[in-house]
Amino acid sequence: MTTKGRDDVATVIERTLQGGPRVLHIALDASTVPVRLAQEHDREVECLRWPAEPDEQWGPDVGRRGAADDWAQPFLVAPVDVVVVEDVLDESHDADQFFRTLGTGALVPGALVVVSGVRDLTGPIASAGFVLESDAAAALDERRHITVARFPSFTTARPQSPDADEASAAEVRRLAHELERTRELLARERATIAREMQSGKDELLAMDRQINDLQERLQRLRHKNVLLRARVAQVSRERDLAQDQVSSLEQDLFLARDSRAVRTVASVVERARRRRDGA
Repeated sequence: MTTKGRDDVATVIERTLQGGPRVLHIALDASTVPVRLAQEHDREVECLRWPAEPDEQWGPDVGRRGAADDWAQPFLVAPVDVVVVEDVLDESHDADQFFRTLGTGALVPGALVVVSGVRDLTGPIASAGFVLESDAAAALDERRHITVARFPSFTTARPQSPDADEASAAEVRRLAHELERTRELLARERATIAREMQSGKDELLAMDRQINDLQERLQRLRHKNVLLRARVAQVSRERDLAQDQVSSLEQDLFLARDSRAVRTVASVVERARRRRDGA
């Protein structure tokens, strides 16, 4: 295994920062890359130690300096945004199978893969369905290479055999059928939503018309109330005037009655005087 220099580590970190915050680091032994990513760049880093022997199982990276280095989170179950691979594929590992396996569940669409080692892995990476970046391959000191690629979809990988080709074609047909059904369901849902929205708009318009009618009726009632109040005031004034007229007539009647009584008494006195004078 060749020795990694500062340029190698710095370039790996620089390329890794082009991806998202969740990082999976795969290496043969301890590395300074995940430590620096977590401590200096606030990345969520998970570490896996690639088995040194074919029959060795995967396991968490135990290359941390001590228990105080608690920057590493438990292994991510959800797919990650970036995968960093250091020196894993330099010897006898099957690079094509490695990247195909990596693309089956460890990556989100558009995830970044940064591979560092002595081998030029642009061919296996492209064959596994990854899209190489425009500046994908960079040669460093000590004959080392860094390759960067994106993961669009595992279905773009070239099949490994005719059986795999047929299985891939069948999977593509199944996915196309599911996609068509999903589009139909989506179209129906959109139509239903559009009808419900139109129905809601019609109901709102009807409610607006009812509110306008009620407002007009309220305005008319207010106008009638004003007219009735004015009429009540007028009637009250007419009643007071009529009462004044009644009082005046009663007084005139009383005076008229008194005048007749006086004339009657005067007539009696006058007749009595005449009788006396005649006698």
